[in-house]
Amino acid sequence: MKKRFLVIGLGRFGVSLAETLYSEGGEVIAVDEHAENVEEIKDRVSHAVQLDGTDLDALKSVGASGVDTAFIAIGENLEASVITTVVLKELGVKEIIVRAYTEREKKILEMVGASRVLFVEQEMGRRLAKACSGNAILDYIELSPSHSLVQWEVPEPLVGVSLVDVNILGKWGLNLFAIKKLGGIEGTFRWGKEKDQLNFVPSPDYVLEKGDILILVGKNNDLTRFTEQKESVFKGFGQKKS
Repeated sequence: MKKRFLVIGLGRFGVSLAETLYSEGGEVIAVDEHAENVEEIKDRVSHAVQLDGTDLDALKSVGASGVDTAFIAIGENLEASVITTVVLKELGVKEIIVRAYTEREKKILEMVGASRVLFVEQEMGRRLAKACSGNAILDYIELSPSHSLVQWEVPEPLVGVSLVDVNILGKWGLNLFAIKKLGGIEGTFRWGKEKDQLNFVPSPDYVLEKGDILILVGKNNDLTRFTEQKESVFKGFGQKKS
């Protein structure tokens, strides 16, 4: 059964969210009070409707009470976000995710029933900074304050070296979640590309190739220690033992 989503507010964030949920196979109801925003997205979601997100009867009429998750992406209008959260709670929506801009707004939204409050700009800024600070890190996801998941491109000195010689877990304290090989247009990168190949259980004898991307999970300090290691340290890994 398809998951059903409601996205309220069709600015850039709301549109991106709605389109992605729909492309991933979800049933998406996208609403906004401005007709031009609804018109722009109507062919890229299941249903697009012009209505006031704070109007209980209007939301009820489009099936808001039956969605699995509702996203409130109204923008910098705290009053509207608060009222919409309360309305969705009254309609029985169990998961309500709301965008906020300050800690004060977060506390207020949680008090009135938001399941989760997002600081989109801060989270993306932190993610981008982490991705750019490590050598060859292509993407970064914070799992907790102390643990993260990164996608790290294998550097030249490790090309031709087996996983057993790198000893990712024993030497570095990291878990290798998968090895990814990029597909599609050369030089592009995304998490969900259909042509990308994932090897979730690579053999210890697997020999790393140019362009391989390691998906690593571990403590932040261990990830930093490994991904920011000088290439000279890796150069000895591939030398054959006599």
